[in-house]
This record gives sequence, C-alpha cells and structure tokens, in this order.
Amino acid sequence: MKRLYTALMAVALVASSCQKDTGGSPDTPDVPGAIPADFSWKTTRDVNVSVAAPTVNGAAPAYAVINVYSSPILSAENLVTGGATKSATPFRSAFTLPAGVETLYVVTTLPDGTKSVKTAEVRSSVDVAGASVTTAAMPKVRAAAITRSASSMPAFPTMTAPDASSFDPQAVIATTPSKNFNLGAQESQYAAAAYYIPAGAVIEGNINLNGNYAPNKQPVLYVAGKLVLSSPNIGYATLAVLPGGEVTVSGKLTAQNVAKDLPALYVFPGGKLTAAEVNFSGKVAVNLGTVNVSGKLDLNNDLKFYNGAGAVLTSATFKYSNTGGLFNDGAISADELEFNSTAAFENCENGDLKVEEMIMANTTTKFYQKGVAEIGEMTCRGEFYVNCYTYVDDLGLEGAKLYIAADACLETGEADFNNAKVEMAAGSLFIAQQYNKNKGGNNTFTAAAGTVIPVVRFEQSAFYSEGNQYWSAARTTFSGPMEVVDPQAEAENKFYVAKCFSNGAFLTAEQLTNIPKSECNGGKGQITPDPEPEPDAYTNVPGQVYTYCFEDNWPWLGDYDMNDVVIESRIDRMVSKDGSKVSALTINWELRAAGTTYDIAGAVQMDKVQASDVANVESSHKGFGSGMFASQGLESDSQYAVIPFFNNTKELLSTSNTWKGHPASATQKHTTTVIFSQPVDIAAVLDSEMNFFITPKQRTNEIHMPGYAVTASGLIGKGSFQPSEPYKFYVTDGDQVKNNYMMWALVIPGEFRYPAENNDIRGVYEHFMTWASSNGTQHPEWYQESADADKIY
Repeated sequence: MKRLYTALMAVALVASSCQKDTGGSPDTPDVPGAIPADFSWKTTRDVNVSVAAPTVNGAAPAYAVINVYSSPILSAENLVTGGATKSATPFRSAFTLPAGVETLYVVTTLPDGTKSVKTAEVRSSVDVAGASVTTAAMPKVRAAAITRSASSMPAFPTMTAPDASSFDPQAVIATTPSKNFNLGAQESQYAAAAYYIPAGAVIEGNINLNGNYAPNKQPVLYVAGKLVLSSPNIGYATLAVLPGGEVTVSGKLTAQNVAKDLPALYVFPGGKLTAAEVNFSGKVAVNLGTVNVSGKLDLNNDLKFYNGAGAVLTSATFKYSNTGGLFNDGAISADELEFNSTAAFENCENGDLKVEEMIMANTTTKFYQKGVAEIGEMTCRGEFYVNCYTYVDDLGLEGAKLYIAADACLETGEADFNNAKVEMAAGSLFIAQQYNKNKGGNNTFTAAAGTVIPVVRFEQSAFYSEGNQYWSAARTTFSGPMEVVDPQAEAENKFYVAKCFSNGAFLTAEQLTNIPKSECNGGKGQITPDPEPEPDAYTNVPGQVYTYCFEDNWPWLGDYDMNDVVIESRIDRMVSKDGSKVSALTINWELRAAGTTYDIAGAVQMDKVQASDVANVESSHKGFGSGMFASQGLESDSQYAVIPFFNNTKELLSTSNTWKGHPASATQKHTTTVIFSQPVDIAAVLDSEMNFFITPKQRTNEIHMPGYAVTASGLIGKGSFQPSEPYKFYVTDGDQVKNNYMMWALVIPGEFRYPAENNDIRGVYEHFMTWASSNGTQHPEWYQESADADKIY
C-alpha cells in the first residue's frame, strides 16, 4: 500500500460523529472552494543518498566523516544525516525532506580535518561523487611587491642615457643662461637636437621647453646636474632626467598634447623630479626614477603615464581623467587618487600602491590591480579587477563591478555595496570585517566552478537580507559554488537568509574551504583544521522541525482554526557510521496549544517498527495522568510501536494558548527517548514513517495524518471512508459540499503561526485554498506567505 505521507495534508479517522467543541458551530465560515477529490500532492519526500568514499592523492583514507545538510546554511538544525565512510566503502543513508528542498550540501571531513563541500540535486535516489584532495607544497607568502620576470606592464618608449662626451660643447649648459634659452631655436647660440646639463652644474631658470623652433623642433634636454624652474611648459621638447640628475619646479609643471616622437618627460633610474604641481596633457610620460609632487598631479586627455619597475611616484592629490592610461610597475603613493571619464589604471605585478582615498567617479573608469595595494577609503562606480592581494579599509561600490581573479584576495575593514556585481573566480577570497551596515541592496556575488571554490568571509557583522522570519527581501544574493562565512548568522534567520543563496552557494559559521596561501592572497585563505577524531560507532544527528496541528471535531468543521492540538516536534537519531542503522532516537516535543474542551491524548506510532524491536522508552514528562493510555511506555496489544506523549492536554497546559489577549500557559519542551533492542534500518524511522495522532474523548477515536492507518486500538466508523479508498475523506454529514475533502490535521515544516481561536484557517492564510485546490502546485509555502496578522495567535 503506497504511503502518501505529505506535509500539510491530513484525514480524520474517528469511531463516530463527535460533538462540536465550543470553539465553533455546524455553520462554517463562507469560504469558497472545495479541495478536489483527487487531492494527492506531496510536500515532503523520502531520499536515499550515497556518497562515494573520498580519495587523498588517489588513495582512500582510513575513514572520512560525512554530513549532509538540507539548506545552504550549514548549521546543526539543517543537518539531515551523517556518518562516516570506511576505507573505500560508500556512505549510504535515508531521510525525509520538505518538498521545497532542491539541493543537498554534502560536507566531507578527512582525518586531518580537511573539509570539502559538494552539492547535489535532490532526487529520490542521490549519488554524490567523493571528495578528491591533492596535497601540494604551498608557495611562500608575498608580503610586498617583488620584481618578476613576467609583468603585464605594456611596452613603452625607452631612451638611452647619452655619453657626456658625445655632446657638442656648445650644447652643454653649465651655467644659468643670462636670458631665455629656447631649445633647438635657430636664433639660439645652440641650435642643437640635444642639450646637456652636466653633473655638478646648477641651472636656475631661463630654460624654455617649448621646442617648436627651426631647425630642431623636438629637442631633448638631458639633466645630469640640477635644474630649477618656476612654472615651465613642456611643448615639443623632452625633459630627460638622467641618473643623479635633479629637476625642481617651484610652481606648476605642464605638458601640452602635441605630436612628437619622444615622451614629454623621461626620468631615468636614479633621476628625480620634484614639483609643487603638475598638469600633463602630453602623449607619453615615463618615470623610472622618482617623481614627487607636493600638491596636485593632474594627468588628462589621452596621456599614457608609465611608472616603471623600481620607480617611485608620490603626490598629495592625484587626478587622472579622459581616455588615458596609467601603468604602474613601481611604487605609487597619494593622499587622494581620482579617476573619471574613461581613465584606466593598471597596477601591474610589481606595482605597490598606497592611497589614503581613491575615487573611481563613473562607470567607465577601470582599475586593474595586479600587484600589492593598500587603500584607506575607496569609492568605486566603475570596474575593479583584483588579481592580487588588495587591502581597502573602507570600500564602497556604487553600481560598480568587482572581479576577483583566481587565488587573489580582496580584504576590507568595512564594505558598503549598492547595486554592485561581484564575480569571484576559483580559489578567490573576499574578506570584510563589516559588510553593508548602510543596508545597500540589489548586490550579487557570483562564482565560477573550479578546483577550489571561492570564499566570502564576514568577520564581524553583515547585512544581506531584511525582513522577519517569513516575509523578507534578499539585499545581497550569492550564486554559484562558493562558501560564505558569517559567524554572526543567527539560527532564527534561516528562513529568509536562505533566500540569498542559490546554485551551490552555502553559509557556514567557520571557514571550511582551505585556500592554499600564495603571493597574491597574503595567506588569508589558508586554514589549519583540527584533526577529526575517529567517529563514534553511533553519532547523534538532529532532525527537522515539524509542527502538527489537529482539529478535533470531525465530521463537522466547527471553527476549523486548526489549533485544538498543536505539537512541535524534532526527532534526533543515533546513526551508525555508515548512516544505515539507528540505535536510538529522541523525540523532542512541545505542546504549544490546546484549543479544545475535550479530553485529548497525543501519541505516535512507528509504522515500520515492531513493538518487539523497542527495548525501552523514557520520557521527561512526569505528570502523565490516567486516561486513554495505561502508561508512557509501549502500548500493549499493538503490533507496531505506539508511544504516548500525554494522556490529557491539561497535564501540560492550564489554558488553551489560542485566545489573543488572554493569559497564556508557559509551554515546556519534553523529550521521549526510544532505545531499540537491535539497531533498526534508518528507512524504518524516517519522519515520513512517524504516524502522529490524537485521540479525542475515548481511545478508539483517532485523528491521523493522511495516508496513515489507525492503530490496533482505533476504529473506522460511520462516514469516515471506504476501505477501498482508505486515504480519502468525503464529508457526508453536517456540512456543505464546499467543505468536501477538507483536512482535519496538518503537518508543517518548521514552526507554525497557528490561527487564534474561532478563525477559520482558510480566512487567515491568503493562499491556503489556492495551494490546496491546485494539488499543491501553487503557493507550496503558503504558511510563510501573506496572512492576516490579527487572526494569528
């Protein structure tokens, strides 16, 4: 007989027509819509999972611990089964899941503590590939920029330092000219293509760098000594600072955007330029020595500025705009660095960047970070590419795009994102001490598949969703294979936090994924896990929480408020290493409401466990009184194990806990532990095999979940159902046709906000009837959706 165990569906099994309780009347609320006669949808499912044994360097370890989670939040309340593989033996287990669960998350822990996570689509039978781990030597951490043979620094114009003896003596400027000296001019006493200030010479003023004179319109001034100018303008000339040479500009140094063959400025290694202010519009500038600007450094138009390996460039305010490009393979430091228009900045592999404040002013700006960068405050509205370790103390992304390359790390003290898109490659790492305290929204993190999944780590606090337990909005979503670490994530947030994770993304309290330390992640992703102890023969695996709600007034609906008996339950199981056997289980239960005037007992029958298989039953509820069950132990004269919880709701609650505004009774959590004489198959004690029921007024009256038969003590009475259709109920007495196939009990995943007294559930939850009349295809989570809060207890 095929079981139709379904969460949120029920049938009444009673011996005779019960009297109505005081909470309702034969005239039910006028709520239209009958549940169809072929009401046979499912909202839970039984799953069998097989996890292949892992390998380390191609060999199977002695054992590995397997934990399977039903949620992207890898926490204890979402653990559905667990155990261990032995050598090359696969791990196999069975469990019951709510139908809304689409993905399983399988965590494999090796004996050395190394963990890996795999995802699998939920099916009736799930096969998961085993984890495969390869050990390798870890590269050293790069603490600062180092010179590499390979760099993405593009080719730039180069100049060769001339031999001092090669200059015409008339082209050597050894003393300050008495009047303005125009380089290359015919009227000048030195009409040459190249000029030279020798070492030891100090020239103060009267040098004109325009250079647009016949016959030499692109002259070069080589400085090996010292040159002091007030506010020169570089036109067609080239200012070349040789090793040991120094150029000082007391005012503003400018360069025009003119067509010429050589750079406007070329600083050789060992050369030095100091200026109060710089405004360059020239085509090209090259620094291989030192450039120090005490004020504003303004690079604009289509200028390309190359700061080569070993070079140092400093400024107070650094602004780069328009269509140019800034390339750094040396060191750049600035109090403020701003990019706008279509400016692009490439901090190459040897680059070392230190900036107090960095602004990427619009969406067309680009920053390629391949070296080492330390930034105090950064506002980005463009595209930010992280290829190597980058630290930003305060990072703001406004409509920006962030790309973190494989094995790279971006670390922030505080990150505030709004309409930002983050793409993470394999093995990449994003760390934020605080994330989105300003509660920006519409942010996405996406990940690409790879050998090592990327990790997003929130160290202190994070905001990525808002709303209460049932109505919420995801302000940041995580999609693709990635681990999100948030030690502050609260268990009560599980319903809406889960909306943020999809396609293999999952949430943990501690980092599971080990990212080997490298030059470009600063060792920030490396973890040293504690060795996993040899698993015990049987391990406790917490179960899923379900709420069971009963109406006691069949065949009349009465008030149909589904609160006559409300029991919340979670079954924990002692599971064997391989996940196939259960030696004991603990039913954690709590009577939350009893909106009834009847004497009602509550119990469970294990439909696949013989009474003879139970060695002992122990309950924490010591106030079990006389009534329908003789004791809290196994009921006698029953083939299957029937275990009572209470003989009367009044043992636990002195008030109903259903009337709004009335004093309520405190509820108490209880445990009923069942020890088996011999371990039973895990398939025999799934949630779907737990036949919860209540008995109103007398022992022979039983109300069960749909698809579940009465116990040996229950009777099938008048008008209940035909033996040929044991799992359907049709109202024949006392109610209108609109109530045909209505339910007298519900089992709901998680905690349930049940209706207050005298509130028909069909008028409390907006989508209840839509869900029911669609055979469960529409609004399957109606109990988490729109409801009349005034009618909920």
